[in-house]
Amino acid sequence: MANFNRELGMVATDDGVELETRPEHEVMPGTIHFAVLATLVEVSAAQAANRSVVPTNVNLSLMRRAVAGKLVAKGRVLKAGRTLIFAEGEVYQDDKLVAKAAVTFAVMA
Repeated sequence: MANFNRELGMVATDDGVELETRPEHEVMPGTIHFAVLATLVEVSAAQAANRSVVPTNVNLSLMRRAVAGKLVAKGRVLKAGRTLIFAEGEVYQDDKLVAKAAVTFAVMA
């Protein structure tokens, strides 16, 4: 996992990533910034791709407000080609969907 992700506080799991939020993740007291959620969905989708990839497009939908606490992100590949991979990622808090994204990756190697 890249230094940025570790500094953010992400921990890789077998099927995604987890984050125990901190005050610096908040856009206002008690509300997690959308950029934190975007990072979680992108990283979980990239982890599911299991290749060296960079995102070329991220379409993020915020489903409900994320609050301070544990966030769990899971990704899955929808279609893997030679040069592009189409995937999605979801972020959950207390088993409720918080954010969902469709991510297109360019394969780097």
